[in-house]
Amino acid sequence: MRIPLLIVSLALCAGSASADQYWPAPDDIVTAGATGLTLQSADGTAGLDLPFGTGFQDTMRSLIGIFGHDVNVSFPQECGAGPMVSARLPGAITLMFESDRLAGWFLGEGDAITTATGLRVGVSTATFASLDAVAYFESGLGTEFESAGIYGLLTEDGASVDAIWTGANCIFR
Repeated sequence: MRIPLLIVSLALCAGSASADQYWPAPDDIVTAGATGLTLQSADGTAGLDLPFGTGFQDTMRSLIGIFGHDVNVSFPQECGAGPMVSARLPGAITLMFESDRLAGWFLGEGDAITTATGLRVGVSTATFASLDAVAYFESGLGTEFESAGIYGLLTEDGASVDAIWTGANCIFR
């Protein structure tokens, strides 16, 4: 009686684990948003949210499945937001962590991730302006913008988006 019960228990556990688990893969899509990141399988059948507050290990385990193990971790010394850890996934995104929790993200030159509205580094200002309500303002960095909780910087000539970020970051104005 014990062996059939054990076999049925193992079968139920194995079946539910495979149906409920999402394991990120290299072709999956990462979208940046005002409250964190969203991962979507390439075939659109599974996904995962990584909101701000997600632990460092959970965040990195999910993203390494997509972008690989090439990660540059640093500890910015002078950051107005306080002590932070920066994890750079080259060609993708820079993540900022406070107290071992995802606290912000930054997209710069060469980063391929876009936001849910289609905003990405390098997009023309004309295209960007048509995506959503945009507020522009001048700062010590140049012409900055805010749209739906996401911030950014225009190129010096104002023709395109130079950088995008949200959450806790080391941005000095």
